[in-house]
Amino acid sequence: MDNISFEFFPPRTPEGDAKLRNVRAQLAALKPEYFSVTFGAGGSTREGTLNTVMEMHRDGLSVAPHISCIGTSRDSVR
Repeated sequence: MDNISFEFFPPRTPEGDAKLRNVRAQLAALKPEYFSVTFGAGGSTREGTLNTVMEMHRDGLSVAPHISCIGTSRDSVR
């Protein structure tokens, strides 16, 4: 199979969080190269993105966050 990746939007509700966990477990079985998580326009989902990325990383998945520089300080990106 060719390399493949999957992109997620961070969930906004507990129900969405549970659904994302279920979907990513199913997709992980396809052995993607990595998952990515969007950051939202102007960083609107910043906290959700970072929480989702950290959880996926703890679960042993290769994950890459989308990081927007608009409205974001250099220190907050670090």
